Amino acid sequence: MTSISNRPVSSTPPRTPVAPVERQAPAAESQAPAEPQVDTAQLAAAARADRERSTFTPAAALRPSGRASVRTEGDNFVMEAQGQVGNRGSTPRGGRLSASGSFSANGSVRVEVPRQAATDAMRAGQLPNPAAPETWPVGTRARAEVSGQAGFNASVPAGPGRVGRELGLGASYDRSQTQRYELERTSPDTLRATVTSQGRQQDAASARGLEGRQDQRLERTQTADFNITQPEGRAAYQDFLRTGQLPRENGPGVSNVRTTDGLDQNRSGRVLGRQVATSARETNLTGDGDGNRTVRQTDRNVAGSTQSTDLRLSPDGTGQGDTRINDSVRATTTTRPGQPAETNYDLTFTDPNAARIARGAFSGDAAAMNDGSPYSVRLNESQARELLGRTLGPDMAGGQRPMDQAFRALSQRGQETFATTLFNATQNPDGSRRPFASTPAPTPVPAATQPQFEPAPSIS
Repeated sequence: MTSISNRPVSSTPPRTPVAPVERQAPAAESQAPAEPQVDTAQLAAAARADRERSTFTPAAALRPSGRASVRTEGDNFVMEAQGQVGNRGSTPRGGRLSASGSFSANGSVRVEVPRQAATDAMRAGQLPNPAAPETWPVGTRARAEVSGQAGFNASVPAGPGRVGRELGLGASYDRSQTQRYELERTSPDTLRATVTSQGRQQDAASARGLEGRQDQRLERTQTADFNITQPEGRAAYQDFLRTGQLPRENGPGVSNVRTTDGLDQNRSGRVLGRQVATSARETNLTGDGDGNRTVRQTDRNVAGSTQSTDLRLSPDGTGQGDTRINDSVRATTTTRPGQPAETNYDLTFTDPNAARIARGAFSGDAAAMNDGSPYSVRLNESQARELLGRTLGPDMAGGQRPMDQAFRALSQRGQETFATTLFNATQNPDGSRRPFASTPAPTPVPAATQPQFEPAPSIS
C-alpha cells in the first residue's frame, strides 16, 4: 500500500539570523540619557520581510499532506486514506487595499468490511476491487470523495475606523464542491451505488454602507441497485464504472432507481451592518425509476410571509399541486392529460375574531358574525379572481403565479387583518354590502384511491 508523506513543505525561505548589536555611548555622555535613534535601513528590511510572509512564494505554492490507516471500529474492519493540498495568500499589510485568497483540495477513500468476513489481503491493507463486486463480503461499504474550496475577499475603506470600513467598498466569494461515490454489497445478489454531488457558494458585495449577501447550496443524489448475479445487472454496473453515470430508469437487473435534487437559497440586505431584508427558498425535486416525480418548494421573507408548494406528477401525466400560503390560504391544482388545469382556493380562519369577520365577508347575514368557531371557505378560480380584483384592484394580472403572490400579500399580516380587508371590500359607497361568493367543498376522495408518493427529503 502506498504511503502518503505528512511532512509539509516549508512555507518561507531560510534566512540568516542577525545578532543584535548594542550601541555604546561615549564615556563623557554616560551620565545623560541618549536620544532615541531610528535605523531606517532596519525598518525597511523588516517591512520587506513582513511582505514576504504575507504573500505566496513559488517554493510554498502547495502544501501537501496526508495519512493512511488500517484499524478496527466495532464490528467492522476499516481501511482509510486521506490527502490534502492547499495554501493561502494576501496583500502586504498596511496598504489601503486589503485582499486575501485561499484554495484547497481534499481526497479520501474509506472501506468498511465486516470484521469476521475480512480476508487476509484486506487485513494487510489491500482495497477490494470495484470491478469484481462478487468478491466483496456482504456488508462491505466503499466510499471515495473529492472536495475542493476556493475563496477571495477584498475591501477598500472610505476612512479610518469602523465607520470607514462600513462606508467603503468590499467583495467576497467562496465556493466549495464535493463529489462522492459509494458502493455497498447489501445482499449476495445486490450491489447498491450512490453518487452525491454537493456545492455551496457564498458571495457578498458592499458599497457606501449598503451590503447584499447570498448563500446557495445545491445537492444532487442518485441511487440504484444492481443485481450482480444477472448479466443485465452486471452490464449496467460495468457501464456505471466506465461513465460514472447511474441509470435513470428501472430495468432488467436494475431496481430502486431514485434521484433527489435540492437547492437552498438565502439572501439578505444590510445597511451599516444592520440586517433590513431577508429571503429564503428551499427546493427539492425527487424522482424514481417508475416515472413518478415530486417537487417541493418553500419561500420565506423578512416580513414572515411563507409559501410552500408540493407538486406530484404520475407517469400517466396526472398531476396534483398543493400550495400553502401563510396560515390562511391553500391552493390546490389538478392537471389531467388533454385538459386545462383546475385550481381551487381554500381560505381558513382559526382565530375567533378573524373567523367572525370572515363570516361577515362571505355572508349577508349579520348574525353569522356572532360565531367565532374556525371558518373555512372554498373559491374556484373565477371567484378567487373576483376577490383579488375587489381587494387589490381590477388590473391584477392573470396567471397562476400572480394570484399566489396576491394572496401572499393579502394574508402576510395575520388572519384578522386578512379578514378585515375582505370585509371592507364588501362595503359599497351607498352603505349596502355585496358579500363574496364561494363554492361548497366537494366530498373528500377516499385515501385508498389517491396516488401515493413518498415525501421529498429536505436538505436543511
